[in-house]
Amino acid sequence: MRFRLLLSIFLLSFCGGDSDAAVTTEETTVTTQQVTTTTTPTIQEETTTTIQEETNTTIQEETNTTSTTILDAAHSQCKKGDQSEECLAQHKEFCEENPDSDQCVDYDSENMSDGGEHGSGGSMPSGGSMPSGGSMPSGGSMPSGGSMPSGGSSSGSDDPPTLKNLLIMNWGPYDSSTAVSGDFEFTTVWSSFDEFGRVHSAGTPSAYDNPTFEYKVPLDTKVYIPIDGVVDFVNWQPSSGYKQDDWELTIKPRQGSDWVIVIDHVVNISCDRTAGIICDDPLTVNGVQLASGMQVTAGDLLGYVGNFEDGGGNHIGRTEITVGKYVWGSGGSGGGNKDFNNYCPMNYLHESVKSELEASVTQLMASYESWKGDSTFYDEANMVAPGCWYTEIYEDGNTGKTTPTK
Repeated sequence: MRFRLLLSIFLLSFCGGDSDAAVTTEETTVTTQQVTTTTTPTIQEETTTTIQEETNTTIQEETNTTSTTILDAAHSQCKKGDQSEECLAQHKEFCEENPDSDQCVDYDSENMSDGGEHGSGGSMPSGGSMPSGGSMPSGGSMPSGGSMPSGGSSSGSDDPPTLKNLLIMNWGPYDSSTAVSGDFEFTTVWSSFDEFGRVHSAGTPSAYDNPTFEYKVPLDTKVYIPIDGVVDFVNWQPSSGYKQDDWELTIKPRQGSDWVIVIDHVVNISCDRTAGIICDDPLTVNGVQLASGMQVTAGDLLGYVGNFEDGGGNHIGRTEITVGKYVWGSGGSGGGNKDFNNYCPMNYLHESVKSELEASVTQLMASYESWKGDSTFYDEANMVAPGCWYTEIYEDGNTGKTTPTK
């Protein structure tokens, strides 16, 4: 090889090749020779440095590209808004490394809200409404942060929903001759309206503060969508320990919101409402089956009230409305239980219906007290708003324990 090198230099010099060509040839030859033999110390050092720099640069570029590609691939496996711990961690890592990505426009490093919406997963451990009749939703998107009991959104931009109705449209007027007020029929077995904060299962270990507006009404009473928003999830609830065999759904005012409206106990408008008939036809609105991500409008007919059995085996209808936000338990977002904060529905009425619905709820309670002959049944004087004993009720996702706040 050394002989060939000398021969090449001699021929180039003899043929009048320019000095730049000679140097280029020499450097090229030396670089090639570096793989198999040892050359002079100076050439060895320069060659090694050149190769090392090129190698480092190439490896670094390839490594960075591969890392980004892997992260993108892993991130794409999680649907936008997927709130599982694995996907939240991937999204957090992705947005911290790619803050300008379109997928991270609404990313909040403090509460890891991604502004997205999930599919149908994320079910709560309770697997349905609490046996005691509480409102803890059985599934749906779970924000990684969210407010604690007394707070709103930490970003300040997640406005709460505004209700344009309270599920049931016809509240009256009350007819004392029939004990009927609109869609409400008064009976001695159950109150037609259980207000926000009424103690259920009083005097038992399972006692709790009712975190909903709960109605017990005739089976053919119709239920209407209360807000403009997007369906978060829809869940069928078979009877287990107490009568259900109906649907629960949640609606958010917008995708990515921490706020949610829970509508518990409703069946399809096509169902036969004969007492005892089980009908699991999927819920539809305007002929379209409800599914996660579907837009809905306040006032759209949702279906009939769900099912309930009184103490005598009689079948009546039941439905509930909750205004709330998911929150993390004391363990924090890394491992705490997923709780729920419920709010008085009357504090979230749209201005166009606020005065009318306040008057309707007040009239219903007064009419029932008059019919029952008990002017203290609802204790209106101690309510923070018509139908609400409290402003909010914090609900533990593991135990069902409720903590009210005036």
